[in-house]
This record gives sequence, C-alpha cells and structure tokens, in this order.
Amino acid sequence: MLFVLTIIWKIIASFLILLLVAFVIGFFRLFILGPRQKYLDPIKDSSILKKGDIILTGKQSVGYSWYIQVSNVLTRKIKHRFWTHAAIYQGNGKVWEAQPVGVIEKDLDEYFKNGFLVRAFRHKYIQDENVLDRIIQFCAGKKGYSYGKIGAVFYALSTFMPVSFNWIFDQSWVDRLLNLDNAYFCSELIVDAFEAAKYPISSYDGWRVKPTDFISNPLLLPISVK
Repeated sequence: MLFVLTIIWKIIASFLILLLVAFVIGFFRLFILGPRQKYLDPIKDSSILKKGDIILTGKQSVGYSWYIQVSNVLTRKIKHRFWTHAAIYQGNGKVWEAQPVGVIEKDLDEYFKNGFLVRAFRHKYIQDENVLDRIIQFCAGKKGYSYGKIGAVFYALSTFMPVSFNWIFDQSWVDRLLNLDNAYFCSELIVDAFEAAKYPISSYDGWRVKPTDFISNPLLLPISVK
C-alpha cells in the first residue's frame, strides 16, 4: 500500500512540476517578448458587426489578465497574446458571454469605453438567419450557468497544460466531480452554440478551445475595419 501511495505521489508531484515549469516559461515569454507585440487595427464600434459574429476582447497591457496571456504565449502564438476573452454578438450592440458569475448578456460598448481591443470573426457559410437565431437562443438559454470556484481551478490547470496533455482533463468523472456539464468557459459557450445549431466550428470539445483559436479557424473570416 505504501508503495502504491508513493507512486501516486510521484505522479502528482511530476504533474505539478510540469505545470510550474510551463507557467514560468510562459511568464517570462509574456513579460519579455510580449510588449513587442502590438495590435493596431481594433474595431471601434459595433456598426460593422452582425448577429452571430464571434467577438474577441483584450488589452495591449501585458498586465491585464496576465495569467491568460501567459497561457496564450505558452500554448498558442505570442502575437495573439492580447485575446483573453470571447463573446458572441446578438445584435443591437449586445453580446452573450460566459463570465465567472455565469452566462450573461452585456453591452459591447462597455468594452469600447473601457479601452479594450476588440476584433471579430464571421462564419463563412452561414447565411440563414434562422441558424443565427438558434445560436443566440442557445446562449440565452444558458443564462446564469456558472463554473464557480472549482471550475475556475479546472480552467487554470487546463489553461497552462500543453495541448498534448489535455486528455488528462477530458474525463467524464472530472465533469461529474466539478459539475462542468452545466458550466461554460467563454470559448466553450460559443463552440457549443454553433454545435447545437448543427454548424460545428471545432473538432475539439469546447473547453479545449481558447479565444485565440478562433483567429486561425478556417471556417471563420476576420471582419476588417474599413
């Protein structure tokens, strides 16, 4: 029994060391190389947006949501470090988004007024308004769903884990233990909404998708500022 416990402890310790090393590498990459990256073409208002557009938000400062930026430069591309949050545009200047408090409806103007960078992407092939309505209705139907403090721990751990190790978190007992079936992270809400509308935009489970992943998604077109 003692031998088994020793083995288990060594596995856990190795896992924690791996996370720590990954975090330190990402931290230094962000604060040394990150400031060299600038985003100079943000959207200034909602006039060019349409229902169903995927919205990314963030700030130029390396200090804003730095832990998510650390994850971005560690497991994604450093030039996309800014994008720490994703939402979906429902029209009339409002978005649906998943926050720690739950899924909420919010005025996009709040991001503009508070100095956030904003960019957007649109599905290449969805022309049917009914499909877009279903996407928005899915988000509205999840209003109030929250991942809570335990879910936040899961998010933090999975965020710093390299993609090749995501399988560690992709277990049904983890979902049951942390009650993640009724919780959404920001990108996960969007991925699941498109999936529910029969227009999947990712081959991965929603919780694996980060805001930066929408940038290179071949099904999405960036909306340019004119």
